Amino acid sequence: MYFLLEHITTMRDRAWAWFVERAHSTHALFWLCFLSYLEPFLSPIVPEALMTAMIIANRERWKLYAVLTTFFTFLGGITGYLLGVFLFNEFAAPLLAWSGYQQYHEMTQSLLGGNIFLIMFFIAFTLLPDKPFTYLSGFLGVPFLAYASGMLLGRAMRVALVAYLSYRFGPQILEVVNRYFFWFALAILALLAVYGIVQLNILPL
Repeated sequence: MYFLLEHITTMRDRAWAWFVERAHSTHALFWLCFLSYLEPFLSPIVPEALMTAMIIANRERWKLYAVLTTFFTFLGGITGYLLGVFLFNEFAAPLLAWSGYQQYHEMTQSLLGGNIFLIMFFIAFTLLPDKPFTYLSGFLGVPFLAYASGMLLGRAMRVALVAYLSYRFGPQILEVVNRYFFWFALAILALLAVYGIVQLNILPL
């Protein structure tokens, strides 16, 4: 167990060193926009890590970094949705028509679509990756406006919170995140679980 924790800590330190190096490079803005765009549908790298390193290096530009991160993350989320639509039209739609299982697709579409705004909003504050929901939203054809607005609001609030705290506390924010973020994300996951149980009538609440 000690070896595993030490390995995780070493990987985290190396990743942070990479972000700090990018933050002080002449191409820092490119890396921020690039990672922000790819993260919602492809990249496992959370762009807020680089944004935090950039804010610590240049606090006066924290608002610019927050806006760029939010904007390009939103574009990435739209790209993921459109990729889901493409995959459904090209591959799943013919199979559904052939198999006669359209009703199951419609049931899943109704279930996810009716809650997609809240799902995309709250998922931004958890440890869960939102890529499956991004692709599923397009694949199932959930209402685009509800998906986009939920994602934009959730991401904007998360990015703004991280950006402000990084600006306000500087390097001390890393200690705060390491100490409290896991429990905060766990609480959000618990709220989502309770909401899902009530919506699906799994328990008579």
